[in-house]
Amino acid sequence: MINAALIQQLKQSNISKNGPKTSARVQEVWKASSAANKQAVCDLSGSAKATIYRIFKTGGISAKVAVSMAQVLHVDPLYLTGEAEERGTYNESAAMTFLSRLGYDKLLIEQDKAVRRAQREAARQKKEAEAAAAAAETAQAADAPAPEEKPAVKEAPAGEIVTNEDLIVLLQSLEIRAKAGIPQARELLRQIKLLLLGSM
Repeated sequence: MINAALIQQLKQSNISKNGPKTSARVQEVWKASSAANKQAVCDLSGSAKATIYRIFKTGGISAKVAVSMAQVLHVDPLYLTGEAEERGTYNESAAMTFLSRLGYDKLLIEQDKAVRRAQREAARQKKEAEAAAAAAETAQAADAPAPEEKPAVKEAPAGEIVTNEDLIVLLQSLEIRAKAGIPQARELLRQIKLLLLGSM
């Protein structure tokens, strides 16, 4: 796309090759376009709508307006200048050739360099953003708490004898905790009962 910065550096001198054709064709494409497209042509060319209406009367069109209208309204700029008989459609390469023929090679080269610089800068910023995101992800993974380990089952010290009375007291305390609604106690009591019933 030929950008506004380049278009607004184009001269305002008349480039029409056939005034009556330019007048009729500009009116034709302008009247058929939407209000948004008309505004886009004015914004891209840096021209007021009065400039366009002047073309209707005079048949004179500048490169600035011809390229803007061609690009926004999808028409061949040569159709607007009266050089082509078919309305055609906008083609970036053909528009560049059109401007080159009018002596704007230097501006086209500058735009090409600016586009390449912008692409390199966008690629650099994207690479930096990806590296920052990867670093943040790594830091987040490092800061994440380690998964909780289940406490090891405590075993009675070697040589310690647990009496039947001790076992009854332990079972009763476990039963009290289970009735109090402690889920771990309830599950442990269930497992002990299953173990005891299974070993009988």
